[in-house]
Order: sequence, then structure tokens, then C-alpha cells
Amino acid sequence: MNSPLSTATTTFFSATPPASKSRTSEHDREMGPIPSFSQLTMDERVTSEPDPLSGPIPERLERVKSNGNSWTPTYSNIQSQDERPRRRSSILRRMSIGSIQSSDNSGTQLKIDLASVEYEHAMIEENGEEEEENDQETGELKFNDNEEEEGYDKDRPPKISDFKAIKVLGQGAYGKVVLVQNKYTGLLFAQKELKKASIIVDGKTAERTKSERDILASVTEHQNIVKLFYALHDSRKLYLILEYIPGGELFQYLAKERFLSERSASFYVAQMALALKHLHGLGIVYRDLKPENCLLDKDGYLVLTDFGLAKQSTTQDSENWCNSIIGTPEYCSPEVLRGEDYGTKTDWWSLGCVMYDMLTGAPPFTGNNHKDIIDKILKKKPKYPNYITSDAKGLLNKLINKNVHKRFDVDNQWQKFTKMTFFRYFKFTDLINRRVEPPIKPTITDLQKAENFDERFTNMKLSSLGASQSGIPISSASTANTEDIFSGFSYTASASFLDTYLSSESTLNL
Repeated sequence: MNSPLSTATTTFFSATPPASKSRTSEHDREMGPIPSFSQLTMDERVTSEPDPLSGPIPERLERVKSNGNSWTPTYSNIQSQDERPRRRSSILRRMSIGSIQSSDNSGTQLKIDLASVEYEHAMIEENGEEEEENDQETGELKFNDNEEEEGYDKDRPPKISDFKAIKVLGQGAYGKVVLVQNKYTGLLFAQKELKKASIIVDGKTAERTKSERDILASVTEHQNIVKLFYALHDSRKLYLILEYIPGGELFQYLAKERFLSERSASFYVAQMALALKHLHGLGIVYRDLKPENCLLDKDGYLVLTDFGLAKQSTTQDSENWCNSIIGTPEYCSPEVLRGEDYGTKTDWWSLGCVMYDMLTGAPPFTGNNHKDIIDKILKKKPKYPNYITSDAKGLLNKLINKNVHKRFDVDNQWQKFTKMTFFRYFKFTDLINRRVEPPIKPTITDLQKAENFDERFTNMKLSSLGASQSGIPISSASTANTEDIFSGFSYTASASFLDTYLSSESTLNL
């Protein structure tokens, strides 16, 4: 399958040519003479033409030489950090299991709860082996056929057997996300399924799963936040039937292109901020902002997804109602890692880290393991490449501020935030009304092909859905306790909400 990026419309960087360089690098000598602008292909010209709004071409990407009135970038001045491939997806690196020791500047020992990557990989490998064995036996997709087919009544509560699996979109420690289709209406959804047995082992995970369902059910009116239509469960699994966002993860585009231009990054930063501000207004801290959790819709606009770590306030007495050390290490704020009470300002730190990631190709604090990353977050200052503009750096300094009291209070200074020069490329009102041209337009020829998702997931074989043989059934002895844990989980959105969003072409085949 061709990569969706090969034909997607992208605008990642453009710039004015800097002054002539007199020194020739070893890389330049190896590559031979630099061609004139007229010798470039059309694709090369598109990425080489100057744009005075975007500032200089990233210094780490080029050693530009003047050649009369023409110029072209060559790839010679790459910092050691950037010589490595872009980091792998952090979907398996949330902090929740295991522990390590770290310390802040005062020498205080901090016990940090961290995800056990080995444990999570073992779960995925076990799931994959189980599914592969089933597929080898049948050689075809299997669906739940334990019930007799009956006429479809749109007014009856939905059942998991109403949906057939098409492709895997993603997979994590406790389950997977599958593209499914309603067998009666043809509508497409993203079905997040979680194994009850795995969730019951960890009481905190059960609590967060219920919280995710409650939060998604309460957030229904924002275009930059994924929609929940149904929540279902059977003896083996929990299911969240969500809006299908066909453009794929922002992370996938970054993995291909390494970084974005300032113009492109500002487009996505603004939409993340709009989503976070809406959540904060509802008393919700998101706690896991990262490129992997940002999807692009069919038009290229950003949609925030995965609310597994989000938490809603149960009191108005304090602005800091969270204290769990949880999240994805590279994007966690210092107060989270120190185990302090925290609130919505932790999300603005994360926004700064994602912004830095988009502009440079990596988060501001990286390392070979979680301890290295955490130590840097607590002790080090972010280092800015010399090509980062003053406009971008000004906003980053306000967001990536270790002192939570001095950090940009975006929720209460929204107008100041929207007027930052970093967002000079558009008006927020135009962005909200979708009048801004997205820098990335996903290629979608068939919604069922899930062309913009990682092939290591979409190429997975599917074995079953609903009352499947995968997963561990809950024993009758524990049924009562299980029902108590998951009582009230089922949910159906209001009829008006369903009518509004399920009539959208985003849930139908193109």
C-alpha cells in the first residue's frame, strides 16, 4: 500500500535564503556542485521557493549557498540528535506501572510510577499470537453469529453484534481500536475495545476507563474533540463506539517529514489550544497531549482523541485536583513528575512540548530511558536550535516554564494567547469556522481502507468481534463483582446528537 503521505498536500517549510556561505562542508564536496534553481525538479522547487513569513530555513537541515540569484538547501549541518530516526510512537510508554527513582534539584528522592514496556509488549504479542492462530484456522474474518439475525430497528439499543470489523487502527496495552461498520446502516466508526480481565487487575485502570466514558459523554459540541456515540460491554470486553477520523495520527505525518514549518505548526497548536480550553472550561484536565493523540479529519483539521488519562474535577474548591504521576514522560510537566497537586496548567506545559516537537523533530527533553527524560525535565532548560524564530521561542518560553505560577495561564489570558505573533498566519475566528487551508490534506480514496493509519496495525489480521474467542471471559464466581465495577457503563448519545453527527459524510463511504 502506498504511503498516504506520498500524495498528500503538505507545506512543511519554506524560507528566504540566508547569506552566502564561504566554507564548503565535507558533505557538500561529497554531493558535488549545487544545481541552479532552474535545474531543480518541480517538487524540489516547491520546497525551495522562499516565503518571507516563515523565517530562515532550519539551520540543521541546510548549508545554503548562493549561486547567482538561485539557491537550494543541502543536508549537511545536522545535529547529532537529529541524525537518529524520529522517536517511536509513545502509545506504549505511558507512566502507570512499575517504578524508578529520580530526584529534583534539591536532591529529594521521587518515586515515579512508570509503564512497564516489557509487560505491555508481552500483552500485545500474546494478543497478536492468539488472533493469528484463529486466522490460520479459518483463513477468513469471523463475526459474532451467536444470535439469530433480526430486522434492524433504529430505535432499539445498539448491540455489539450490529458492528462488523474492517481493520485494526491501533493497539495498546489493554486493547485495540478497530474500524467497524454498522451492518444495517453502513456507517463507519472507530471502536475502542478494552479487555475486562486486564482492566480488573488494575483498579486504577478500571476507574480511568469509566472516567473516559463519562468525559466523552459530556463533551459533545466541540469540533476538535472526538465524539462518543455508544458505550457497550459484554462478559469479555468494554467497547467505546467513537467517531471515525480518517486522516490518521499527526504523529505519522511528523514521522515522515520530521518537523513542520512555523506556519503549519501554528495551525495545529491553535486547534490543540481550542480543544484544551474547552475541556478546562468543563473542569477536565487532559493529561496526555502528544502527536499520537491528535488525528486529522478528512479535511486536515485536528481532532483530539484518547481520553484514557483525562480527569474531571469533583470540586470547585481548588484549581489543583490531580496528583497522579501519569502521562507520557516526554510531555509531562515538572509538577506531575514531582507528585505535587496540579490542574489545567499541566496541559499548557504539554502543549509547549508538542509545539517544540513539531518545530524541531523531537520533544524538548529526550533521553535513552524514562529516568534520563525525567531528570532533564526537572533540572534542565530547553535548548532552542538557532533557526527557531523569536516569535516561536517567545511562546515556548511562556509555556515550557517549570514554575507553574509563572507559566502562561492560557485559560485566563486567552485573548493574549490568540494575539501572539506566532499565530499571525490566520485569525482564530477563521480557524473555528474552518476557513483556513490546512497544511496537510489527507489522501482518502476509500474510507474503509484506513489509508492514513500505520500499516503495522492496518495489516493485522482480524479474528472475531463481540462474543469472540479472544480475551478471558469473566468467571461466574466473579460476575457479581464485575457487574459492580462496570455497572452504568452502557451509553447511547441523545437522538438529536446522533441525528446531527451520524448524517455527516465523515461516517459514510466516499
